[in-house]
Amino acid sequence: MSNAEVIEEKYEEAVSGMKEEWFNAIDTKWYDYVVGLPIRLQIVYLVVVLHNQIFNGGFHQYFVNGYGQFAKETINSLKIIGALKKAELLKEALETVNKENSSDEVFRRQLLNKEIAQLFSNDKLFEPLDKMDSAYYADEGEDVEKLLVYYLGRR
Repeated sequence: MSNAEVIEEKYEEAVSGMKEEWFNAIDTKWYDYVVGLPIRLQIVYLVVVLHNQIFNGGFHQYFVNGYGQFAKETINSLKIIGALKKAELLKEALETVNKENSSDEVFRRQLLNKEIAQLFSNDKLFEPLDKMDSAYYADEGEDVEKLLVYYLGRR
């Protein structure tokens, strides 16, 4: 089985219980589901989602699409698989978006309610987040796919 197939199989397992309506809801069902997954599936989901969002639209898209509610869990997941530079970039992006240093719960609510003006209204974060995207793309030393498959193989 190829690396991509191993990851795809675990990702499909992770999302098998998700409901589409959770993605547009302001409640915590989506968040609760993801953090309730077994750790291996949680890590696969969080890392795959981040990687795909960055390559499809960057950190800006990651936060705007609501995935930023998992930023802290994703930082930890990246550290667990050994993607320390990418974890540091996501931490920097989170600190940029959550300038007020709101609690996790408040930040999730503001993000899902689209109440973070610099992200949703005046778009002042596009340029700083775009620079972080470039750093993510340029970092060829941490192959997320290989690190993720290696992590899965160790378990």
